[in-house]
Amino acid sequence: MAHQAMAPQAIARHAAAYIAAVALLCLPAAWNGFPLMFDDVGGYLERWPTGNLGLGRSTVYGLLLWFTRSAAFFPVVVLQALATTFAVDRAIKVFVGPSRPPWLLAGVVAAIAAVSGAAFFVSKAIPDAWAAPGVLALHLLAWHAESLTKPDRACLAAIVAVAGAVHMATFGLLAGLSVVYAMAWLARRRLALAPTGIGFAMAAAGSGLLLLLAGNVVVAGRLAIMPEGEVFLFGRLVEDGMAVEILSEECPRADWQLCLYRVALPSYQEGFIFDPDSPLQKIGGAHDPRVRRELASIIARSLARHPLAHAERAIELTASQFVDVGTGGAMEPLMSWHTRWALTRYAPALVPQFDAARQQTDSIDLSDWSDWVVVPISIIASFALPVLAVPLWRSGRRREAMLPALLFLALLGNAAVCGVVSSSNDRYQARLVWLAELAVGLTGYALAQPNGLNPRRKRWQLKVGRLRFR
Repeated sequence: MAHQAMAPQAIARHAAAYIAAVALLCLPAAWNGFPLMFDDVGGYLERWPTGNLGLGRSTVYGLLLWFTRSAAFFPVVVLQALATTFAVDRAIKVFVGPSRPPWLLAGVVAAIAAVSGAAFFVSKAIPDAWAAPGVLALHLLAWHAESLTKPDRACLAAIVAVAGAVHMATFGLLAGLSVVYAMAWLARRRLALAPTGIGFAMAAAGSGLLLLLAGNVVVAGRLAIMPEGEVFLFGRLVEDGMAVEILSEECPRADWQLCLYRVALPSYQEGFIFDPDSPLQKIGGAHDPRVRRELASIIARSLARHPLAHAERAIELTASQFVDVGTGGAMEPLMSWHTRWALTRYAPALVPQFDAARQQTDSIDLSDWSDWVVVPISIIASFALPVLAVPLWRSGRRREAMLPALLFLALLGNAAVCGVVSSSNDRYQARLVWLAELAVGLTGYALAQPNGLNPRRKRWQLKVGRLRFR
């Protein structure tokens, strides 16, 4: 009877903790008086009314913004906060146990918000907020499925699917991690360890691609993905000067239209890709398959002629991106005209709120907090991950060791993908790096437990291990 009487109180405490955590993550948007905006927002918002695919602009996220515009996009911010909170709470459940104190969740989220840009990404109307919960959810599905209920797994799978559908870089990262998990499963006898939920994880990652395809059909009537990797990579080569170099070496060539513009290439990536009078637009634009084939051909030729230069630059960009984690510009006013133009055209009722928001009217400088708190803590936590993985592995808690080990790999993979394709930008790594701080806390707790984290789960794993690895 006492247990039954306490159940409603326990539910109320957990609900209150969730509400507090979600509110903390939404605090920047609430304080701003409007969701934080970025120059890309207009590109997402105009997907539905224009009925076409945009370069690097997910139709799935565009639909989220379109159908919540009457509520000033705040439902999207709340959804991002809920997804982040749920993924963090399930990780706490796995590493601390089902009997964790309800308010531990709010404390962990508050700590993350204090030392990272997590709350600013959640409060912003772009899909960056989905990267970290997507990676964390995929890991929990793959390596801790036995500690999760069916509703837990369903919700985590939904987070992974949405994360992959709203940003192709995130999908690429999730797909790459899925391949790593599959390799671990194939090597399970040698490792004496297997990702028990590999099927859940791979199905969830694949669902992201299906969701994106469905969004493209709904918006543009096309069962297709907008190829963008070669366009952004070529833009980076333009910015680095490598594009001019290969064009100077190879031109004139009848099959390369850009030969005509080799002395007129912009000096930066965004100018080449998005400016309406750039050489890319003059030869047909990124939507033209012939143009994309030409860009791919030029990239391939450059790689063949200068492989060492490309390898050196890739290593340099990956290393730079790995430690480029600042969030000092999280509330800078928009520099591009396009987002305000899109609001004026497709959601004119929001323009007064947008113009009156603190982001647009005040000079909010977060550089000191970023430079003295976020950057050092994020970098230290990132490099601490493999250091923590080793003692966990040696103590026999191999499943727990997978979190810091594979998260370090995820951060390195993210730095490589984003840095090499689009050049180093602090928001690419900052949107994911707070997972390192969470992992340090969780694995530090695991190391402090002399008998392991969950004796019941440990017995289950040993039983499965004897059957699988005999």
